[in-house]
Formats: sequence, C-alpha cells, structure tokens
Amino acid sequence: MIIKSYEVKKNKSNLLKNNFFLLYGENLGLKKDIKDFITAEINQKDNDIEILSLYESEILNNEENFYNLAYTKSLFYNKKIITIYEATDKIIKKINNIYAKYPENLFLIIFSEILEKKSKLRDFFEKNKKTTCIPCYLDNEKNLEIIAQSELKKSNIKLSREAINLLIEK
Repeated sequence: MIIKSYEVKKNKSNLLKNNFFLLYGENLGLKKDIKDFITAEINQKDNDIEILSLYESEILNNEENFYNLAYTKSLFYNKKIITIYEATDKIIKKINNIYAKYPENLFLIIFSEILEKKSKLRDFFEKNKKTTCIPCYLDNEKNLEIIAQSELKKSNIKLSREAINLLIEK
C-alpha cells in the first residue's frame, strides 16, 4: 500500500493495520518525523515496546542475529520496533522471510534513499497488502507555505505574506 507523506497523520487508523513500513526518498527530516509518529502511535496502544536500530550492513554481516532479534519474544516487552537504516535491494530476501512468518508483535520501519521504480524493495512494499510504502521527497514551495502557515497558526503568530515568503526562501 502506498501512502503519501502528507496523508500519514490523516490516516493513522489505516496506517497501523500494517507492521512493515518503507520510508524512502531524500527528505531525512520527514522520514524521521514519520518514524516518530508511527512509534508514538504504537506506543499509545501499548507501553511495553522495545525499540532497536540496525543498519543494512549489520544485517548482511550477521543474518542470524537479525532473525533472532525479529523472532524472539522479550520477557519485558510486548512489542518490538526494528528500524533498519540505509536499506537497498540487497536486503529484500531477509525482509521477505520475516514477512512470510509475519510476527504480530514485530514492527519493521525501513529507511532507504531514493529508490527507482524498478527497485525490488520498493516493488515489494508497494504490492503487498500488509506493507506500507511512504515516499518522502523534498518539499516544494507550496508544501513549505502550508507547513509555515499551520505552524504559525498553532503558535498564534501573525505574519504578512511577504514575511512568510521570505521564510520559505531561506
């Protein structure tokens, strides 16, 4: 399932139906915000969560450790969130193996750079029903204007159109 980055907070009930998330693109700040939002939503439902972070290279160097982390149940935590950074197509088989068993207590959040349309990783997350694919591209001027106006409104700050445009340029 593909969800646009601006739809994430609007569709939070739809979002948490899946346990596997791919965040790809060049907007690191947006990817981090979405990861934090997903983590907070999972944490809201259940406070006993173990959060782990790995890089693709660590997984490729020690597959057994990755599978142990994914499949073993913790004595102290009900759910587990594993964030994988710098993912590429090299990791698709490992993700597919875990997806085949689909552990209910495991959430995978995968960060990747820009992925081509023909990428195996992107294709896997776009086509499977229990996965979520969220592209995170750089903001354009219109998006920045919407963000600025909503943040200024939250803080009850009034600025002229010229001042907002100057902020967006910077």
